[in-house]
Amino acid sequence: MEMQYPFDAYVRLWEAVSEHKEKRAPGAAAAMLERHFVGSGGKSGKGIKEMEEGSQRPVTVVLLDEIDYLVTNKQSVLYNFFEWPRRSAANGCGARLVVVGISNTINLPERLKPAVQSRLGRERCVFKAYNVEETCNILKARLIGSDGAKDVTSVFDQDALTFAARKTAVLSGDIRKAFQICKAAAETMLSKMEDETGSCAPSSTGRPNSKVVRIPDIQRAARDMFNSIINLAVSSATSFEALLIVSLASLQKHTGREKGGFDVQEILTKMKGIAEGLGDRQYLPAPNFSELLGLLNRLGEARVITLQTPKGLHASYHASLGGGGGAWPLVSLRMEDYEAEAALRGTPHSALAEKHLAEGRLFGS
Repeated sequence: MEMQYPFDAYVRLWEAVSEHKEKRAPGAAAAMLERHFVGSGGKSGKGIKEMEEGSQRPVTVVLLDEIDYLVTNKQSVLYNFFEWPRRSAANGCGARLVVVGISNTINLPERLKPAVQSRLGRERCVFKAYNVEETCNILKARLIGSDGAKDVTSVFDQDALTFAARKTAVLSGDIRKAFQICKAAAETMLSKMEDETGSCAPSSTGRPNSKVVRIPDIQRAARDMFNSIINLAVSSATSFEALLIVSLASLQKHTGREKGGFDVQEILTKMKGIAEGLGDRQYLPAPNFSELLGLLNRLGEARVITLQTPKGLHASYHASLGGGGGAWPLVSLRMEDYEAEAALRGTPHSALAEKHLAEGRLFGS
């Protein structure tokens, strides 16, 4: 189940466990879940019957993927989800609840409030990034699964796949980047074949002809991705624009958020901290609220960032997402943190990017 906002977790879970698949407002759904899992002395036909024997109580297992997105200003959503299992076990009534959380941020528990930390289990399973061999095997499996091909070397040279896998492993192990690079290389090869032959007549292997994607094709595709219009726009950013881009990239890197974006107040706080920590006069004083809105408009028009204004939200609800309330946009960067660092390399803002973003690199200096 996908959710747009943290409090939607209450709505979706209650819809899943309620007898008649009821849809309630977040507050009402939270109250019904409280009664369902913790139990209540009052009469209600909307929860489950409280049972005396613990073995008879139904068990609900909830898997919260990308749990980072449920971190609100007060962290009440995470607190409730991990508090209900404890109270259910202590009270011996209501449905039993097991919660498993998956986070993109390895140190998320340490970043939470003590009240939430105390409700978390002590067991952790750390999933490492894909290595070269694993990435290569996944790419081969995807090629075989796409059209039933038995020999992937009829499409991609083995060394080319290994090169794409190494390129991805050096960065972050994000398999999606390997898919993007291979897809771009294959599309470029197909386009060249069409230009040369004027058609796509299949060969004896069932494919347009015997040409395969090789290492130079992978290199060219990766370079084209790097030299995109967005990257060029970032490389010519002003001081405050670079500060905003680095702040967004740093937030994205350390929170692990891939969707949803960041609140204006969250961005302001990050920009101020980075600017004051670096001490470079070109970033001081850090932009104020109105200046930030101007920066967001400019970078939004340049398609460097994405602005999403939540609709139908009360100010208090939006404030709980981590901001200062009001219908201000949620902001996300249209590139990865290492791409932003590479785009700013060799510019007057290279020291800023190097300090806060440098880890893996797509191309050498």
